[in-house]
Amino acid sequence: MLRHQGYFAVIPAAWLLACGADTPRVATSGMGDAVAHKVEPLRRFECDGDRESLVDATGDGFASVRHVYDGNGEKCAELDVNMDGRVDVTRLYVNGAVDKEQHDYDFDGRLDEQSYYINGKLARKEIDTDFDGLIDAWVYCNGPYVGRLERDRHHRGQVDTWEAYDTGLLASVRYDDDSDGRVERWEVFKDGRLIDIQYDTDADGKADRDDDQGNDGPMFAKDAVSCDGAAISTPAAPAAAAGSVTPTATTGGEQPSSESGGPK
Repeated sequence: MLRHQGYFAVIPAAWLLACGADTPRVATSGMGDAVAHKVEPLRRFECDGDRESLVDATGDGFASVRHVYDGNGEKCAELDVNMDGRVDVTRLYVNGAVDKEQHDYDFDGRLDEQSYYINGKLARKEIDTDFDGLIDAWVYCNGPYVGRLERDRHHRGQVDTWEAYDTGLLASVRYDDDSDGRVERWEVFKDGRLIDIQYDTDADGKADRDDDQGNDGPMFAKDAVSCDGAAISTPAAPAAAAGSVTPTATTGGEQPSSESGGPK
């Protein structure tokens, strides 16, 4: 707890999203690339070194920022943003640049987001979007924008949704609707608008039904999603058209082939 006497400084704060923790689980991507995610508790980074300095950001006589140093300079920092005596933000530094960062956005004492940096630039994030203590979103940055995003949309301990972005705008989404580890539904977007939905209704791994939205599809977003400044909200997937068949199995989350007319 950062309830120690210190001196005044300005608190730097970056506000983005959410992540957290309980029992370890393993999820696979279903995208054909065999990516595995560990859905597990986020444990606070250790912030210890040779010496520390405490900062009183409000002048109330209690420290709200703790800087920790070793022989190479500042090693890490802990911030109590809402002045309740608990650490809300932890930052680790490498060669003076942020290397990792953790946030508790709702000030409940549990971590909500964990971010990783490369050469001081945000590269990816792990997020608990529903505050149940388990990671359910993995965000990968492409420069300043979100490049791709993987979700455990059904909160069953495995990735079931894969979003691809083009300069921060949603371009395509793949869905594993029955959480069997395989993709059954594909969506294509243009300029933030849904233009096509394809389905695999016979569980052969290929799209065999096409629901062309034309220019009447719903608009999801007109603005690019920033990797380091905008909250990521789960888009509500359009309801399947009447008469669609819910598949029971497919062949591994592949995209539909060009012969089947599926999106690439």
